[in-house]
Amino acid sequence: MSVKEKIEFQRRLDLEGAPNIRDLGGYETLDGSTTRWGRIFRAGRLSSLTARDKAQLQQFNLRVICDFRREDEYLQDITDLGDFAEAAIHNLAISPGDHTRSIAMTDFNSVSGEQMFEWMVLINRELALKQTQTYRRMFELLLETEDGGFLFHCSAGKDRTGFAAALILSALDVPRDTIMEDYLLTAQYYPPKGELEYLASKYTDSSRDVDLSAYQALMDTREEYLSAAFSAIEEHYDSVDTYLSGELGIGKAERELLKHRYTE
Repeated sequence: MSVKEKIEFQRRLDLEGAPNIRDLGGYETLDGSTTRWGRIFRAGRLSSLTARDKAQLQQFNLRVICDFRREDEYLQDITDLGDFAEAAIHNLAISPGDHTRSIAMTDFNSVSGEQMFEWMVLINRELALKQTQTYRRMFELLLETEDGGFLFHCSAGKDRTGFAAALILSALDVPRDTIMEDYLLTAQYYPPKGELEYLASKYTDSSRDVDLSAYQALMDTREEYLSAAFSAIEEHYDSVDTYLSGELGIGKAERELLKHRYTE
């Protein structure tokens, strides 16, 4: 029996230090194929992996990691996959809110839940319309990864990562309803204990008392967020297919290669 056959595939990997790392295998496509297990993974930050976690990840022979975090984020939480990891880490920094009026530039204690919700909708539209070069590079790296595992992540594995997963699954012809189901799974695993406090510390003076309830919309995984990204695409392009081809370099030939490699 090969090493791959010994692996017990599951949607969410049972990792102690990374509660929101998931395998994108097992999703049925429009032509009746299924996305391959053990090849493409989505995750949050990878700085708190235990020795057991690192050993488990080694099973998947990770070759490429796309890190969507800003420099301050990855310097605060350095990725640590263990001494024997061979994955090449590519920093594809995305700063949500750069192209909109950023709530992060204001006093978070004065922001309402509704304002935060509206900001998150704008951020997800921005991911689709203003971060095309970043996601194009992600696809270039995916196409270059001929074997082994491919992983992409941000801090929470929620927004920047969620849209990346939606793009990859779209390119593999996974139905939109299934893509949304995958996106909303994050709500089951995020935030882990202590994450609310961690997030608050990123945006406020830690010496001040913070109303953590103000962060709920920021931390939530809501259907409206990903729907906003798809709506932005459909408002500016004929279709997601046109967007993938024209903006991200994923035309017919590239999609056929991806489906050959990542579906069965």
